[in-house]
Amino acid sequence: MAERMTAGEAVAHFLQSIDPEKARLERPQIDAFIEAFGTDRAIGDLATSDVAAYARTFQQDDIEDAPQLEPVRAFLAYASRLAFTSENLVPALRLGPSSGGGSRGDSAVAELGGDAYQMTVEGLAALEKELEELKGERPRIAEELRAAMADKDFRENAPLDAARDAQAHLEARIRDIEARLRHAVIIDPSQKQGRANVGSTVKLLNISSSKEQTFHLVSPNEVDPSKGKISIESPVGHAVINRRTGEEVFVEAPSGRLHFRLLEVID
Repeated sequence: MAERMTAGEAVAHFLQSIDPEKARLERPQIDAFIEAFGTDRAIGDLATSDVAAYARTFQQDDIEDAPQLEPVRAFLAYASRLAFTSENLVPALRLGPSSGGGSRGDSAVAELGGDAYQMTVEGLAALEKELEELKGERPRIAEELRAAMADKDFRENAPLDAARDAQAHLEARIRDIEARLRHAVIIDPSQKQGRANVGSTVKLLNISSSKEQTFHLVSPNEVDPSKGKISIESPVGHAVINRRTGEEVFVEAPSGRLHFRLLEVID
């Protein structure tokens, strides 16, 4: 994903994810950083040395208090969470302990206060596509509202009620997706270290029946049972998360308690 996205496109992606007024205020500082790096360069090429060199240009005694770097920190944290960059570059700004560090997953949890929404790159793309399509529905529903409101008798106006319900459901789904995208974290396979997590494929042995089953762990919005994709929040997903090959787990199912052994975990 990162290798196909320019730095300028990454900035636009970030600004669309935050409050419009906040985006207006923070854009100048982020644009200055990106222009120093190169707006048309691939965001995946952004390195620790680039970030550190930019931070040094401020030459402040206490860089921790540099407010002009705070929007840059937020942008870099976002780019890391969505795997636009190959690593978490926030520490290179040297903004103090609160800037985070460690793996992308660990720093994301700190950045989001534990509200990180783990997902795959494919899941992210699917959510972004759905959001775009839903926003494209707004003009149609607005027109239906205008047409229904042309009938001045609001007491028994079924089309108006239907249009209002459709608008309410549309806006609720848009808000839900936007919230998920704000908290999205793409899991780096190298961080899993052999443990099952979002994006992993797990092969399980039902110890009672000697039957083998294979599942692909995904975020809740990516579930597709016909393709073996199950949510990490499902009973099986919850049981195997962070488990390694050879470990045994118990799953509370409607049919009773099931006993499984992880035969294989594929990142």
